[in-house]
Amino acid sequence: VLDLGSGAGFDAFLAARQVGASGSVIGVDMTPDMVSKARANAVKGGYANVDFRLGEIEHLPVADATVDVIISNCVINL
Repeated sequence: VLDLGSGAGFDAFLAARQVGASGSVIGVDMTPDMVSKARANAVKGGYANVDFRLGEIEHLPVADATVDVIISNCVINL
């Protein structure tokens, strides 16, 4: 699962529960502070199958053909 505009990670964590230990979730956000917060939240919540990356939707830090589902919720274009 790829979460675009992942913020603090809330939706990525919901997706992580759905995919289970055999799946993975990548969260991408354009703000370093939110990526740091999401990473800290992942550690606190024990979400080992979630990876947060700094990047923009126009230039995703994700290899082609590596995700099955894309989600995006409450993304605001600054």
